[in-house]
Amino acid sequence: EEANRFIREVWGLQGAAYLVVGLRYFSRIHSMGWRKLAWDDALMFLAILVYTAESVMAYLVVAYWKGLANNAMTDEQRAALDPNSEEHMLRVNGSKTHVVGLLLYTTLLWLLKGCWAVYYARLTDGVHRMKLLIKGAYVTMPLTYVACLLVAFLKCIPFHHQWQINPSPGSDCMPAISTLQTIFVMIMNTITDFYLMAIPLPMVWKSNLPFRKKLVLLIMFSGGLLEMTFGILRATSILTLGDIDPAQSGYWSVRESFVSVVLTNMPMVYPLVKNFFEKGLSSIGGSKNRTNAADSHGYRLSSNPGKDRKTHNSKHPLSIPNETRWGSEENIVDNKNV
Repeated sequence: EEANRFIREVWGLQGAAYLVVGLRYFSRIHSMGWRKLAWDDALMFLAILVYTAESVMAYLVVAYWKGLANNAMTDEQRAALDPNSEEHMLRVNGSKTHVVGLLLYTTLLWLLKGCWAVYYARLTDGVHRMKLLIKGAYVTMPLTYVACLLVAFLKCIPFHHQWQINPSPGSDCMPAISTLQTIFVMIMNTITDFYLMAIPLPMVWKSNLPFRKKLVLLIMFSGGLLEMTFGILRATSILTLGDIDPAQSGYWSVRESFVSVVLTNMPMVYPLVKNFFEKGLSSIGGSKNRTNAADSHGYRLSSNPGKDRKTHNSKHPLSIPNETRWGSEENIVDNKNV
C-alpha cells in the first residue's frame, strides 16, 4: 500500500511540475516572444528532462525492485542469498537504479542552480558591485557539481561494488544509504543555496520598493531556505531510516526535486498567477482592478517611485518580476555606474 501511495505521489508531483514549467514558458513567451528566451529557459528545459528521468528511477526502485538494494542485510543473510534468486536480482537492480537516481538528483539540483545564476545575472545587470558575485556563482556552481560527481564515482572503488551483495561492500558502496555521498551533497547544496540567496536579498532589502512588493520578492528569493530544509530532511531520513527502508533515498529525492523545480520557476510564474486572480476578482466585483501607476509600472530597486515612472523605458535588461504584466520583468537600476 505504501508503495502504491508513493507511486501516485511521484506521478502527481511530476504532473504538477510540468504544469508549473508550462506556465513559466507561457508567461515568458507571451510577454517577450520566442526570440527573447534566455539561457535559463534552456537550462530549465534540460532540468525538466532530468527530473522526469529521476522520477522514473524512483518509480523503478519502488514498483519493480520492491524497494530493495544491497543494504539492510546481515552478513549471514548475504552469504545465504542465492545469486540466482529473484531477491538477488531485485537487490542488484535496485542498487544500480539508486546509483543512476542519485546522479540525476544531483544533476537536477545543479541545473536549477544554474537557472538561478543566469536569472540573477539579468537581475543585477548594471550593478558593478554585483558582477563579482555573479562571476563567483558561474565558477562555484560547476566546481561544486564536479565535486559531487567525484564523490559519487570515487566513494566506492571499484565502482561495481555499489551493487555487490556478498561479501558486504561497506556502507560507502551502498548507494541507498551512502553516508559520505549523502552528507557531502547536502553540504554542497546548502552552501550553494546560501550563496545564491546572498545575491538578490541584500539588494531587495535596501531597495525603495513598496513594502508589499519588497516582502513578496524577499519571500520569493528566500526559497533556498525551503530547499535546504528538504535537503536536510532527505539526508536525515536516509541516514536514520535507510537501513529499514532503502527506498527513503528515492522518496525524499523526488520531493526535494519537486520543491526545487517549483521555487526556481516562481519568479516567472508569480506575475501570471497574480494577474489571473486579480482579473478574476475584478470581474466578480464588477469593477476594474485598483492598481495605481506604481503597480502598473513597478519600481526599480535603487530608485524612487517618481523617477521610475519617468525612466521606465530605460535600455537596461529586464529583470525584476512586474506584478501586473504577464511574465515581464523590471529593471533594477537607473545607472550602470551604481
